[in-house]
Amino acid sequence: MEFEFIEDAELRAKVVDAYNNSIMEIKDSHKLAMDEAVNGLRSKNVELLDEKKQTQQKLKKFEEYDFDAANEALDFLKNNKNAQLIKDGKVDELIEKETSTLRSDHETALGELNARLSELQRHGELYESLYKTKMVEDSLREAAIAAKIRPEAITDVLLHGRNIFALAEDGSVEARDTEGKLRKTADDKVLTTSNWIEGLKRTSPHYWPDSLGAGARGGGPGDEGDLTIALNRAAASGNMTEYRRLRKKAGKQ
Repeated sequence: MEFEFIEDAELRAKVVDAYNNSIMEIKDSHKLAMDEAVNGLRSKNVELLDEKKQTQQKLKKFEEYDFDAANEALDFLKNNKNAQLIKDGKVDELIEKETSTLRSDHETALGELNARLSELQRHGELYESLYKTKMVEDSLREAAIAAKIRPEAITDVLLHGRNIFALAEDGSVEARDTEGKLRKTADDKVLTTSNWIEGLKRTSPHYWPDSLGAGARGGGPGDEGDLTIALNRAAASGNMTEYRRLRKKAGKQ
């Protein structure tokens, strides 16, 4: 994974290094587990062959009718299950028995490696999502500041804008419809963060500071101009209790 979507070269280099180091750790761990399993099988094979050789040497003593040796061999066969399997010609069964534990440990190690890989993948997807969200929010914030939106209203603009805009493959911020086509404004222009915010002046005028004209409509506290300003501020702050109180007051004037 190249993480080309990260524009900051230093940040991208750190993420790539962390990702590559994690992959190398997984590969090294996997190779170590395989090498240990193979070496274990080889050692066990040598051990079994040596054990078989010892058993055969003891059985040769029976040719001389050495009853003590025969009893000793019988005791050995009786108390050593592996030797009994060799005697019965069940070498494959013995190998299966001795390697089953190794296979189980190996499968457990592989399961842990796969879980670690899945975790790294989830983290990568999370970082990518956070990065894309930040890029969209930065574009919206820049457009909102340029449009002179109230500072306290920018958070609300970001929340709405994140549902409309997304980061494109080329790193630009765009808006597409459900069919994947670029969204356009009423005058058939491609929708951008700038012209989208410009459209908010009609639907959400309270995002902007009160104009000088609005304040000049009345001469003193409590006049229509001041009441309009208070209404806009209450709406911008989300204080609906104050907003309803002011609306009621406005209706009595």
